[in-house]
Amino acid sequence: MLSETDISLTIEELQRFYSAYFAYYNTLNSQWQLVFAERCRGFISKKTITGAEGFVPNNQVKAIIAASAVQLTLGLVTWDLNYFETIIVHPGDFDNKASGLKFRGETNTQGFIRLSWKGFIKGYKITNDNINLGLHEFMHALRVNDVKSFYQDYFFDHFFSRWLAVATEAYYDTKNKQQTLFRKYGGTNMNEFMSVCIEHYFESPNEIKEEYPHLYCCTAILLNQQTNNNLTELNIRERMLKELTLFMPGFTNKTIKSNPLRTNSFTRAIIILIPLLFTVYATGMDSGGSIFLEIWLSFIYLRFDYRYTKLLVHQQGFSLNKGFFIFRNRRKYTFPLANLISIRKYNRGREKQDWEIIFYNSKNDHFYEETIFEYAVLDEQFIAELKKNRIAYFMS
Repeated sequence: MLSETDISLTIEELQRFYSAYFAYYNTLNSQWQLVFAERCRGFISKKTITGAEGFVPNNQVKAIIAASAVQLTLGLVTWDLNYFETIIVHPGDFDNKASGLKFRGETNTQGFIRLSWKGFIKGYKITNDNINLGLHEFMHALRVNDVKSFYQDYFFDHFFSRWLAVATEAYYDTKNKQQTLFRKYGGTNMNEFMSVCIEHYFESPNEIKEEYPHLYCCTAILLNQQTNNNLTELNIRERMLKELTLFMPGFTNKTIKSNPLRTNSFTRAIIILIPLLFTVYATGMDSGGSIFLEIWLSFIYLRFDYRYTKLLVHQQGFSLNKGFFIFRNRRKYTFPLANLISIRKYNRGREKQDWEIIFYNSKNDHFYEETIFEYAVLDEQFIAELKKNRIAYFMS
């Protein structure tokens, strides 16, 4: 039960309140407790938290609701769910006009969240059933914010496709009603599984770690936090990326690179080369026409050379090099497999494909996108190994 006396929203008062009424707060060290309280006060000041059906949320209610959102996003840089400006709190379950059903929570893509206070507070009173309405709805909100808002967390936005690729196995286990640790509601669709997984991650993380270690690692990386033995660690991505590699079987050595003979640059070069030879034969190397064509031919080659990309994957990791000859190794990366986020295939007609590679550079905390232009059709073995390693694979 909350205190009968309402609280003020100073940092000091919030810290005292959370110490008494919000268990997650006490898993943080003193430095992160201060950050937590500051973010909660900021969240309350930015949102309109209002009641419905006669329910009037006081500062304690607002503080607990803010704490749930901040608990989920504490490891993120961009954390305040700015797309959502309004949170409506009902005393209990409420009617959904569109479906005619009773709802306990709703995250609306129009930018508001509705919560049952009874259902919300029950999620924090019972800590071992892996059901937490606040975490569930705020995870929906975090994902919607990632799609709808320009102001979103950079890492979460770029890593989420990798998390989805890893979560697929557990989702289909739940959807197909196999024996799984996640509750059946998680099999409704991937969005619901995502929120169910997050509820479970905060209440029973070791169960996920034991049954789906790959998913556990990716969830820890996505949220940049983990709680074990009543202690929450943050800024854990670098360590967890190393651990994630241990669960990846790796690749048979494979090199993917642009084939010069298949590129448009090669076709254009031939088109220029034929008249150039005739012009040189007729007017010499130093004539205006010859120089003009020589410049064009050089430009075509330099463009190909600059854009040339080679990807090498193997058992332990991958390397990516940019440049063919003059620009050879203008960019050169070598990382563990965990840093390879996604590969997207673009068909460009018969036996021609472009491959977009997205990977994470942990040295500067930046995601990079490189394209292998006009590569020959990729063999099915490599595609199967992508899926086996849970690397996001798309076809366009």
